Amino acid sequence: MRRFQRAEEPIFLAEKWEAWGQDWEQRHDANPGAQFHWHQVDGESLNHKLLPLLKAQTQDHCSFCDNFPVSPPSIDTIEHFRPKARFPLEAYHWANLYFCCMYCQQKGATFDEAALRPDANDYEFDRYFRWDYTLGTIEVNEQASTEDQQRARITIALYRLNDGHPSLRKRELRKRGQGENDPLDDFAYRNYVQSS
Repeated sequence: MRRFQRAEEPIFLAEKWEAWGQDWEQRHDANPGAQFHWHQVDGESLNHKLLPLLKAQTQDHCSFCDNFPVSPPSIDTIEHFRPKARFPLEAYHWANLYFCCMYCQQKGATFDEAALRPDANDYEFDRYFRWDYTLGTIEVNEQASTEDQQRARITIALYRLNDGHPSLRKRELRKRGQGENDPLDDFAYRNYVQSS
């Protein structure tokens, strides 16, 4: 996970997110199997209005695994950090929404309050994680506090940060070695290729 600065909440969301969350909570309470839908803003689905803003925060990289480009093979999705089925009032809250690849979004309703947010003020990659360059894996920083190690473990498991990514990371590192003058944002797994 690469740290990023969250942009200011768009006005069209700030004005309505609470009402939309209450609407979703009522629908979900009445029918737990109800399908979530994005509201319309100026005739456009809210998720289509939000995606460019969320993507800009991470330079089009997945907020959690930092893969780039997210599509293809994935599609551009919006992750609800606190799952919308369990926390319906936060379904439209700006601070709860992240640009995400389909792979990381598969966590579904699984959630743990200890999970790390890449835009948290106190989040720094090296505080929680380290790289194993021989395997291409993200590991828990054994120098971290017990609490920080636990939070790192939870985040790695929740977003499956080592499932399917190690070989892609190693391939990206080889590409970086061939084009050292290429901008870092053009590579997937920027912390990995930058730290090597």
